[in-house]
Amino acid sequence: MKRFALPSLLAVLVFAQACTDATSPDRHATLTPKNPTHLVSGNVPPPPTAAAINITVSSALPVTGAFTGVYFANPSSIQSAAAADEVGDASLLFSGTAWLRLDNMQAFGSTASANARFSRTDQKMSGMGTLVILGHTIRIDQVTAFGANPECTVSGEVCAFIEFTATVDGESGHTGTAEAFDREFCVPLFNQGEFENETIFQCGGS
Repeated sequence: MKRFALPSLLAVLVFAQACTDATSPDRHATLTPKNPTHLVSGNVPPPPTAAAINITVSSALPVTGAFTGVYFANPSSIQSAAAADEVGDASLLFSGTAWLRLDNMQAFGSTASANARFSRTDQKMSGMGTLVILGHTIRIDQVTAFGANPECTVSGEVCAFIEFTATVDGESGHTGTAEAFDREFCVPLFNQGEFENETIFQCGGS
């Protein structure tokens, strides 16, 4: 398993959650069914997944922050799920909707506005909100890429990889990335450092 370190070490990722955070949404075994024929039997769409999120934005020096949020992805129809499975191309599952919304309450030195989110609907991408990472104010301007992984709630791999443009401390023209993991596959580690009483998440596949 990969180990994630503090945000100042840009080669790795860290995720944190305050011990007093609100209860996470119910988790589900998968975001999208591995066998679309189960959908035909009447299974309902999967619920959102509690996510640990790493966001890195370019500035004079790149800054990286740890966030928590909720991830959701669902194909537009049963037929599209079955067709994607038939041709063996999982990316086609996301002709419908996928989104990543950041929690209102953050920990570990990062903050997010109530409307901070990234979304992809029928291949149309958007993003909004303001983040604060290590004292830098970051406004999400435009989402340029949104990759959704249908296997992340089974394998523990990255659920979403997002690229976006941003305004940093009032200066436009910066770029950023966001990576989200299913917290079900993250190992919670109690933190007794600067951000005492918060939880660090060790995430990633082997």
